[in-house]
Amino acid sequence: MDKIVILMATYQGENYLEEQLDSIVAQDYPYWELMVCDDGSTDRTMEILQAYQKRYAGRITVCQNKENLGGTKNFLTLLKEGAKRGRAREKEGVRTYFMFSDQDDFWHRDKLSCTLSRMKQVEARYGRKLPALVFTDARVVDGGRKEIAPSFFALQHFNLCRRTLPHLLMENMVIGCTSMMNAALADLVQEIPEHARYHDWWMALLAAAAGHTSYLPKATLDYRQHGNNVVGTRDFAAYVKQRACALSGLKDSLLANYCQAEEFYGIYSKKIPEHAAAKIHNFLQMRGKGILARRLTALWGGYLKSGLLRNVGLFFIL
Repeated sequence: MDKIVILMATYQGENYLEEQLDSIVAQDYPYWELMVCDDGSTDRTMEILQAYQKRYAGRITVCQNKENLGGTKNFLTLLKEGAKRGRAREKEGVRTYFMFSDQDDFWHRDKLSCTLSRMKQVEARYGRKLPALVFTDARVVDGGRKEIAPSFFALQHFNLCRRTLPHLLMENMVIGCTSMMNAALADLVQEIPEHARYHDWWMALLAAAAGHTSYLPKATLDYRQHGNNVVGTRDFAAYVKQRACALSGLKDSLLANYCQAEEFYGIYSKKIPEHAAAKIHNFLQMRGKGILARRLTALWGGYLKSGLLRNVGLFFIL
């Protein structure tokens, strides 16, 4: 049997949480369970979660952190615990897959079944022992679920063909709430990083370095944008304008990429293929090179972003 463990990190999520929980309960794939960890909410989030836990006993489990971890650590800690449970079930013949869930989206009814179908195709081709991550598109909506854009990736002008490790070291394109990870990938999360920029970015790097990523060009959820979003989206024109006015922010972002890569290398350099470790090492070596050498390394090594405008900005600060 294939079981999907859904991992939800919550914080001050009372406004849209019930709608999201209802969309999970309504999935057309029945073999799922939901693990929720709240990060110290002071609104009605825990009250709502406990009511659903009681209503769906055995399928929904809820806990609360003693101190605020932040979304990235909360999600990755949940994944680590979920993987531990998955290893125990594996001995009973249950294959476990993992999905992240935000607290404020709305899942389309076939989200689980469609994503699992693509994951099974990936595993049929590469084997279940290879770490794999599948992610999909999303419909972008406002707080009332009115459509902003039918495709997140079209809105952002991301190049989905460039999911290589060098590219992902510089830019993330995986939406965590659309992703599914197999047990081989989840089992690699043994340490909770301090410098991971986002949980989905960390897992995308891990999948690209140790295994395989696959993109399913289908919107499987409504990706809600509202004033309380921790990480939202803007249209591409707004992105360009903001970046053009924030040179220091661009430099800080690049530094954060280096810090993330350095920690990733320290944890996984001996656990991933040598060619992948070498690519991360070369990325980190750029910091000590002259301006021309840095730019040539980025160009030849593929440490780039999506599109001309993003790369013009990148080369300006390298």
